[in-house]
Amino acid sequence: MATFQRARSDEQRAVRRRSILETAAGMLDEMPVAAVSLNELSRRVGLAKSAMMRYFESREAVLLDLLSEAAARYRSDVAGTLPGWADPSAPAPVRTRQVAARLATTFAAHPMLCELLSAQHAILDHNVSVEVAARYKRSSRDAIHWLAERLRDLLPELDDERALRAAHMVIILVGALWTRSRPAPAQLAAFQADSSLAFMHPAFTEAFEAAIGTFFLGLVAETMDAA
Repeated sequence: MATFQRARSDEQRAVRRRSILETAAGMLDEMPVAAVSLNELSRRVGLAKSAMMRYFESREAVLLDLLSEAAARYRSDVAGTLPGWADPSAPAPVRTRQVAARLATTFAAHPMLCELLSAQHAILDHNVSVEVAARYKRSSRDAIHWLAERLRDLLPELDDERALRAAHMVIILVGALWTRSRPAPAQLAAFQADSSLAFMHPAFTEAFEAAIGTFFLGLVAETMDAA
């Protein structure tokens, strides 16, 4: 645990913020979002809780910044591979399945992003100011529009409005299915003890691929019917 002197310059404050975010990211490697506390975070960083709040107004504000960074890292990581996600000569149903499969595997490779998305509405959207909420929502809006544009490149049958719906549903399903694929210990033991409950404990990658692929197919059919 480091012990910091008071940050005097903008550069020092930026270093302090970065240290807080990196420490919080390390905690997420050890525990779920709900277990991350401001007290423990401040202890690991080496700051009093009151001093921590000069940089972030709450635990949730820290985690929202981490979520924005994790989303940006995902976009950077996949940007170069996107043109190869679907065979442009294949029919639309085949391309939707190809895109769904690549989305599933790439999100699964970013577990911190999935974990934070799964906690966003229940935890992260609370205990923050309007300013922090608006900053995060604008970042989220821009990320969803970025994904919508990429989906239109891969599935040109989608119009702008449906591509945006598709991108938004990607984010919703990642959060929902990540949570369901990682049940609490008692729930997991129940699933393991009774095979009739197995369908209630989906594997994330397979469940997400199937769900988003079906949603994409429906949107493509809608667009073609409306043409």
